[in-house]
Amino acid sequence: MARSLLAPDDQAPTVAPAPGPTATAYPEDGARAVAVRAARAYLTWDEAKPADRARELSAVLATGVDPQLGWDGRGAQTAGLVVPGPVVVGTGGRARVRVDAQVSPGTGPARWVALDVPVVVGGGGRLAVSGPPALLGVPEGPAAGPEPSTRPADLAFSSATRGAVDGFFRAWAAGGAAQAAAPGTAVPALPEGVELRGVQGWEAAPGSGADRHGVARVVWATGGGEITQQYRVQLTRVESARAGRWQVAGISGDDLT
Repeated sequence: MARSLLAPDDQAPTVAPAPGPTATAYPEDGARAVAVRAARAYLTWDEAKPADRARELSAVLATGVDPQLGWDGRGAQTAGLVVPGPVVVGTGGRARVRVDAQVSPGTGPARWVALDVPVVVGGGGRLAVSGPPALLGVPEGPAAGPEPSTRPADLAFSSATRGAVDGFFRAWAAGGAAQAAAPGTAVPALPEGVELRGVQGWEAAPGSGADRHGVARVVWATGGGEITQQYRVQLTRVESARAGRWQVAGISGDDLT
């Protein structure tokens, strides 16, 4: 088990509610980190080794909080992935952190659960969990998304620069993005085991000048299957003594506009 970043495993941090920071200054990142550690320990138990859970929880609990946190000492369950969410700031240095966690019971499939974890800021700015988390339901079904948008495209420019975009993705997949990109453009290498199946489409946005952008749809092969993704591609005009050409000057997830 990882040792506490707040205090040694055998010494719980002494945290008493103190006049807390304002909502705008609340240490939300720190609160999320403590809530994630607490949620993983809180949702993991083994009746054959009950002291393990208490030890892990003691490292993040405020003084005086029972490390059993309501567990009756029976059964077995393991928490895996824990994802922090919103922080709701209260008064006196207190806050409530929402986390989602994937748990695997002793038998049966893994499932997702949600918790509200109470966190407090004490003297010296030290964070700790101030009491037992509360189990919540996980919303089901798809969330409402934005209305589909139609992007205008410069078809002539798209056609003229399709070769540059295709060439960049081929070079990127082959490990030679630095040669295909514009001078000074750093493009980290793709992960191992990813192969290019092809550029399915390229649509440049209307515009003018030496800097243009558009959206490329790319098909990758990985993990035994294929997956199609969209990228925002930034192009720039690079002039040389012999001729000018368009090259990729940046790449990211799909355009936000």
